[in-house]
Amino acid sequence: MFAITGTPGVGKTAVAKILESRGYRVTNLNAIAEHYGCVEESEDVIEVDVVALNQLFNPDDFDFDFVEGHLSHHIAERCIVLRCRPDVLEHRLRERGWDDEKIVENIEAEIIDYVLIEALKTCIDVHEVDTTFLSPEEVADIVENVYTGSKSILPGNVDWIRDLGDEIDRYLKL
Repeated sequence: MFAITGTPGVGKTAVAKILESRGYRVTNLNAIAEHYGCVEESEDVIEVDVVALNQLFNPDDFDFDFVEGHLSHHIAERCIVLRCRPDVLEHRLRERGWDDEKIVENIEAEIIDYVLIEALKTCIDVHEVDTTFLSPEEVADIVENVYTGSKSILPGNVDWIRDLGDEIDRYLKL
C-alpha cells in the first residue's frame, strides 16, 4: 500500500483519479475510516479518529494499490507527499469557496511542512514532490514511477520559507 498525501488542495484527488484510470486500485482514507467506524461528521466537517484507525486498520481487509487523503500517511509504510506553493494553494482553496480561517490553517500547514513531518514519523519510505507547476498527469507519472521503484524523490527538496522569504508573512496575516 502506498499513500498519496499532502495538504488539502495540492492535487491528491486529481492524481488518484488519473492513477485509477490507468488501472490502479485506489481508495480514499475516509472510506477506510468509515469501514472501521472511525469517522465523525458534523455540518460540513469530517473528522477521522486516526488513533482508533491505526489500532483497527488491517491492510488485508482491502485490495488497493494507493490510499489517498491528507491523513493517508497514518496507515501506510510508503508515501509520497504532494506539495504546492502557498500562493497557488491559496488560489485553489479560494476557488473551492473555503473561508479565510481554513485557508490560513492549511497554508500554514504547508509552509511548516506539517504533513511531511508527520509522514516522516509514520512511514518508512517517504518521497516529496512539488506539484505547483506540474499538470495532474505529470504528477501521476511521478507517483507511478516512485510506486514502481523506478524513481525516488527524497524529502527535503521543498522549503517554502527559504524559497518565498518575506512573502511568507503575507500568508500568515490573511
